[in-house]
Amino acid sequence: MDRKSFTDLLEGRAPNEAVDRLAAYGELLERWAGRHNLVKVADRQELVDRHILESLAPLGHIDTTGRLMDAGSGAGLPGVPLLCVMNGWSGLLVEPRLKRWAFLGLVIRELGLNAEVVRDRYEAVEERDFDMVTARAVGGHEALLGWAANHIKPAGTVVIWATVDEEQRLGGLSGWSMLSSPLPGLDRGRLIFFKVCST
Repeated sequence: MDRKSFTDLLEGRAPNEAVDRLAAYGELLERWAGRHNLVKVADRQELVDRHILESLAPLGHIDTTGRLMDAGSGAGLPGVPLLCVMNGWSGLLVEPRLKRWAFLGLVIRELGLNAEVVRDRYEAVEERDFDMVTARAVGGHEALLGWAANHIKPAGTVVIWATVDEEQRLGGLSGWSMLSSPLPGLDRGRLIFFKVCST
């Protein structure tokens, strides 16, 4: 496979120092997608735009260091692209399905990420004091936020990739402040940041 086509697609759209790592991740996704039902894409352009770059949408709102937990990580989206770019961060990828858990272990080793993967549901994670919890293509947002309230730092953030309908449903959720924005380049999705209300 030709990594150059991945690096060409990412050039100028991701931090320079992360392009090679993101391209290597794209290659792994492409190689393993069919065997493990990881993601369905028509071509590399869609893989880069809809999955890898969309996963990087929160970058302007993230501190330089911290601990990330990616709930229901699946193929590693958004956790892996974020950790490829955020050098000062460590991560916990949480995925209950065996084949996807195994794939994530391979990704961590191949890319040299400062991360670990646990084969379980996020509800079983006992670790606390995460700086950020992410969830993309994971349902049950109210339950996730209920769990996260006891597992993030007081200034921590929960980031959810959601539909417009989900955004409206979550808008008045008690105990949380919410900030949302359209996902870049897409007309169907929202990126929502939740913080625990201090009062």
